[in-house]
Amino acid sequence: MKRRVAILVGVPTPYREPIFERLAASDQYETLVLYSRDRQPGQNWSLGNHAYPALCLKNYAPRSWHGRFAIGAINPGVLHALGRFRPDAIIVYGYNSLTNLMAMLWATLHPTPFLLRSDSNILDEQGKAWPRLAVKKILLKCLIKKASAILAVGTLNQAYWCRYGAAPENIVRAYYAVDNHFFQTGADQHRVDRQRIRHEARWSERFLLLYVGRLVVEKRVDVLIESMRVLSARRPDIGLLVVGDGPTRRPLEGLAREMPHVHFEGFRDQPYLPKYYGSADLLVLPSQCEQWGLVVNEAMASGLPVIATRKVGAARDLISNGENGYIVRENDPVALASAIDRACQSEQHLRMLGDRAQQTVQSWNYESTLAGFHEALSRCFGATNSPAKNSLDEPRPELGERSRLF
Repeated sequence: MKRRVAILVGVPTPYREPIFERLAASDQYETLVLYSRDRQPGQNWSLGNHAYPALCLKNYAPRSWHGRFAIGAINPGVLHALGRFRPDAIIVYGYNSLTNLMAMLWATLHPTPFLLRSDSNILDEQGKAWPRLAVKKILLKCLIKKASAILAVGTLNQAYWCRYGAAPENIVRAYYAVDNHFFQTGADQHRVDRQRIRHEARWSERFLLLYVGRLVVEKRVDVLIESMRVLSARRPDIGLLVVGDGPTRRPLEGLAREMPHVHFEGFRDQPYLPKYYGSADLLVLPSQCEQWGLVVNEAMASGLPVIATRKVGAARDLISNGENGYIVRENDPVALASAIDRACQSEQHLRMLGDRAQQTVQSWNYESTLAGFHEALSRCFGATNSPAKNSLDEPRPELGERSRLF
């Protein structure tokens, strides 16, 4: 008999769809995905019909509140939906909305095991006011105590949960992944025509950097543009391609007005990204705050090395300094310019870094992520084979020497 699994999540995204589709296709589960909002402000993804059972709950929070802590999602209908579906387990994405707290309360009252998943990064806690952290610690300790297991997206996320009282044996690895095959094959197809693509788009520089993501303050694309200004005198052969949109686009375009080697492409949906990965030489993610950064996975799967700041969650797990990319201090255009200069010493050097990046990310795939979900759910259902291979009490192979910036 199939077990019923409810999944409560914020908004539809192209990164979660494959996981939900695979869980729904499993002969072990009958799933229902409950969305608390129809879309995330500032995100313009185009998604088709869901290939799995899903329900978008009515959100009583004003649209201007969406994305805010606690009040961004107010969906009392979650109680009715759970009562009607009668799940054997609930996977809850995040804890920072009234809807998520209602779902965990429902699970406690009925009693139904639940799993916690979020991409919070322990480095994000630095500099936060202690009263806020104290309240957060009280809340999270209570939720962690009641959760059957926690699904970790990466090392810094594991450290985050441990800081708030999670036992290592209660954390299961279900690390973030993308469709490696899609990005690798797509980038390879466009790489064959990269010279033509660059010529037609007038990206004439010898080395082409790439930024992909929202244009918001915390991404610090302004620092990246300043690093290009630092480099411009001695490295006019390096260009920057910015793919994305957001509230800071106009100020950023103004900052780069006298820099013809900085190109803005606007937002591009996920199916069109391999063109840019295949045309570029290097991805740069200069964020001062980035819980994970799935563009790192995408770029590495596409055969690109990555330069990221130490605040990018993916950097801790996927980037080995000097081997497949570089990790730099955040908000430091001079340090970023130096890393770009080192990376772009030659095409051969970039290819070597890119090949290693692609090798590194191969084990970060949907299959390993799903293995974590299956293991955590087996714990909910009292399987005798828990804990399994991806629990934290088994050592993880190292990916090479890490940056000493951590």
